[in-house]
Amino acid sequence: MGNFTFNRLLRNPLCWIGATIFLAVTLDLLWFCVKFPSGLAIYSLDALPASERPLLVLGAGVRSDGQPTRVLEGRLKVALGLYDEKKINWILVSGDNRTIYYNEPQAMRRWLIRHGVPPDRIVRDYAGRRTYDSLKRTKMIFGQEKIVIATSDFHMARALYLAKNIGIDAYGVPSQTESLKMSHYVKLRFREYLARHKAVWDVWFPPGTRLGPKEDTPDEMMANPLTNNRMF
Repeated sequence: MGNFTFNRLLRNPLCWIGATIFLAVTLDLLWFCVKFPSGLAIYSLDALPASERPLLVLGAGVRSDGQPTRVLEGRLKVALGLYDEKKINWILVSGDNRTIYYNEPQAMRRWLIRHGVPPDRIVRDYAGRRTYDSLKRTKMIFGQEKIVIATSDFHMARALYLAKNIGIDAYGVPSQTESLKMSHYVKLRFREYLARHKAVWDVWFPPGTRLGPKEDTPDEMMANPLTNNRMF
């Protein structure tokens, strides 16, 4: 009976299709474990060595009331801790502002100021619509090739992978997301799995990135005290 059932399964096309999909997904996941390792460049807040590097905070959504989402707030708390501990020099907040009704960088800046970070230590990047754009602009527009990245734990490996391939020497300090609701946590992880495929594609076939206007960095303002291009 057992052999009969097994032979019937082997002759079933759906069995082979299912096995093929399972094998493809398994190999894909194993490949990503190699392509996106946790790496030695990921630190806890306490373990990160102090440096003169700026911190890049990657956007993660703003609620309808203009406040950061819980995921984004986690990243901002990491930024605040790094600034308070003098582990970084200044903060670049990069996010989506493609319409006048949605402004991630402004929401991040307000949160940091409200929690004690001086306004002149925060620079806004309004064209960081996705991770690749934020990192490309960090190098090409803001002139930073050595940075610290604050983003969520599930997102950090992709951010560091893109930074390396764009030519940025980056350390990462992740915010933790285990306390999120399970449904939200699973959704974020699945979305990240798909986004990593896009990241590899972007590295192989670099897309065009908007390289428009910017705010002056604290380093630039110190070098040119009579010039101040900051957009408020």
